[in-house]
Amino acid sequence: MHRTAHNIYARDRANGGAANLSRSRYRQLWKKSTATVVVVDDDGSMRRALRRQLQVLGFEVLDFKSAEDFLSEDLPAGELCLLLDVYMPGMGGIELFRKMTASGCHLPTILISGRDDEHTKKMMREARPIASLLKPFDEKSLLRAIRKALPSQLTLPD
Repeated sequence: MHRTAHNIYARDRANGGAANLSRSRYRQLWKKSTATVVVVDDDGSMRRALRRQLQVLGFEVLDFKSAEDFLSEDLPAGELCLLLDVYMPGMGGIELFRKMTASGCHLPTILISGRDDEHTKKMMREARPIASLLKPFDEKSLLRAIRKALPSQLTLPD
């Protein structure tokens, strides 16, 4: 389990389901977003932690355990951004991103990875997503990346 997901999940369980995320200084600035963040990550604990964190911050969230599951579903209308894990069994996040781009689907995409090595960083740069994050990442970094992906969401804190 990734440290970020573990820490968020452990805090949530220790508080009987009331996540400490509600004490976030960003949450105090937040208003309900009209955008949806789509999380594609094979790590169930990471998906759950991101879902909770993003919902507390006011986003609608869809999550999928694989690129193939994501591709099999219809996405809602409206403003979307993708949060894609680079390394997943089957099709990885970069391959999914390239496949969507090649088919004319240009959704703003944030790549995430738990691997902090030169090969991964190079692959992420070459894919040219809106942003890239290395796990574990903090709430401020996540919001900064989402702000790049969804510039019309003017209520996002800096």
